[in-house]
Amino acid sequence: MSAIRPRAGLPFRRIAVVLSGGGALGAYEVGVLRVIEAAGLAPWLVAGVSIGAVNAVVWLAHGGRTAALEEAWRSMRASTIGLRWGTLAMRAAGAAIMIVALLELLLAVMGSRALSGSWWLWRRWSGRADLSSGLLDATAWAVLALAGALLVAVSRPAEGWLARLSPPADPQRLHRRFGLALLALAAVHATVWVFGWPWPHRFSAFTLLVLGGAWLANRPGRAGDRMRGLLRRLMPETRGRGLWGSAARRQVIERLVRAGDPQRLASGPTGLLVSALATDTGRVAHFTRLADPDPALAARFAQRVERELGEVLPIRDAEDAVRAAVASSAIPGLFEPVRIAGRDFVDAGGLTNQPIHLAIAAESDAVLVVLLSPSGSPPPAPPSANLLELAARLLELSNWRDLQAELRALPDGWSREGRPARVCVVEPAAPLPGGVLGFAPESAAQLMRLGAADAEAALARAGWIEPAVAAGAARAAGGAGA
Repeated sequence: MSAIRPRAGLPFRRIAVVLSGGGALGAYEVGVLRVIEAAGLAPWLVAGVSIGAVNAVVWLAHGGRTAALEEAWRSMRASTIGLRWGTLAMRAAGAAIMIVALLELLLAVMGSRALSGSWWLWRRWSGRADLSSGLLDATAWAVLALAGALLVAVSRPAEGWLARLSPPADPQRLHRRFGLALLALAAVHATVWVFGWPWPHRFSAFTLLVLGGAWLANRPGRAGDRMRGLLRRLMPETRGRGLWGSAARRQVIERLVRAGDPQRLASGPTGLLVSALATDTGRVAHFTRLADPDPALAARFAQRVERELGEVLPIRDAEDAVRAAVASSAIPGLFEPVRIAGRDFVDAGGLTNQPIHLAIAAESDAVLVVLLSPSGSPPPAPPSANLLELAARLLELSNWRDLQAELRALPDGWSREGRPARVCVVEPAAPLPGGVLGFAPESAAQLMRLGAADAEAALARAGWIEPAVAAGAARAAGGAGA
């Protein structure tokens, strides 16, 4: 990155950085933070919602340095933060297996010629091979019914266990080995079926179908995509609270915070504000630590928040900050609500995705807000193909409406005009690639590059960095991309 310097005589001393929510698109914010770091702009407050809260907490724990965030995003996948279809499959498959296995157990006893009434009453049967196969089927289905019940019982704790495991170095190698094992099982099944040897034939066929479907669902390519689409349409919602828990997200945030200096989240020159929705009261809770310890400022800020049906909850230590980030990123429906002090909290992005007004209420004198979609009218979208796409679209529209309300309610003297402007908006020129749930290292790298380029351009337009340096940086970036 080219050298970037703040504009000489920049009058702002209390710059607030506001990081929006947007799931996997949050990698864009890391590129923006990299430019803020390079420019030497030291914010006095960082406010974040959803993934913006996660980025804010980690960034502050590392003293405003982005290296740890960049490294984390370059290796982040959906499973890293707990979006594991496997645990959903465990719950769905466990329940289905238990029900089907019990039915098959009854069928194996009641529908078998060898185990018909003639066997139970007169001990006569049509052949020992039929009897052996029937007994093997009945035993296998009974064992499988118990296994299905066990899967249902351990599926929720399994999220925490899997979060602590290191991902395999080569997932495709494991997939290939699983496929070879399936071929071996299919060969055994075909052999005993041809020769008529005693064997749990129905159980074996069922096992091949289930495991074959699982193998296909994890296969890359069009066939795997079709199978995964089918599973998503059939996947159940769990316990009325969310598809996944918070263990994986919490452990990622805690690990990144510990790698920095957790004490920076409880004290230091930069304040922190994280927003989440309290499901018990319907109020938006703002977990807050202001850099200025003035009680009068805290009281004025709390009064403003109360007028807007919100509440202020203090951040006293690093653990408070981590809990707040986990709660703020608990997307309703996807993740279960996060319990803090006996209360449930979820992502407030649908109500306040870029709280510019709160940064102003905290008596900042300038705001840099990072958007994860263009601030203009949202582009037309085709009909959503599934529930997740529809939810993502509704969230996009809600965030756009919230942004328009924020920009139109700016106080006198606050605008994106002027040099320097008091409001600097960093936004993409077009919808960002990848999508809200598209966590992938390749997408993250692209998003970080876009964020850095857009941040340099926005800071130059707002008059926050030296114009000559900004022009040189733009020319260097253009030459590097040629």
